[in-house]
Amino acid sequence: MNLFKGSASVDERIVHLQNKIYREIYMLVLLICIGSIVVKTIIHGVQLGLVVTELVILFSQGVYYAVRSANLGVFSAEVELHDRESRLSMNKKNIIIGLAIGVAIALFFGIRSAIVYGEGAAQSLSYFGIVFLASLIMYVPVLVLILVISHQAALKRSERAIERELKEDEESDQP
Repeated sequence: MNLFKGSASVDERIVHLQNKIYREIYMLVLLICIGSIVVKTIIHGVQLGLVVTELVILFSQGVYYAVRSANLGVFSAEVELHDRESRLSMNKKNIIIGLAIGVAIALFFGIRSAIVYGEGAAQSLSYFGIVFLASLIMYVPVLVLILVISHQAALKRSERAIERELKEDEESDQP
């Protein structure tokens, strides 16, 4: 992190080792936050107020990485590399992830409503079906759209950053 240093020569080995340490710190913070959420949930039960800080840390680091990588043009390179090496494109994976999360949420709400509000097997089954279908209709499209639109926006922003960088390089090369 050269915030206050001039443009001194840098040893690539040292920079690589520093980046490795930063990745390890990132993973450590991630594990500490997840561990804290698990411990607080076990001790105090499911209370959102107790784990808000950890959730904000987990959410904000993901958002920061996505925005930063898109602004630097890294995101489109990552997507291109992923799409080249994987059977499923990143777009298809986002759709599948949105569908899976939407179905999981719908199942959770359907089962919960059947258990909590159903009195007897027939009523529980009807509550499950109604809540499951309503949740499926609400959550799946929203989650798929959020994932696909955010992916496309980050990809477009990343491609613009690469074009801007190439244009600046061309202008600096001309006498």
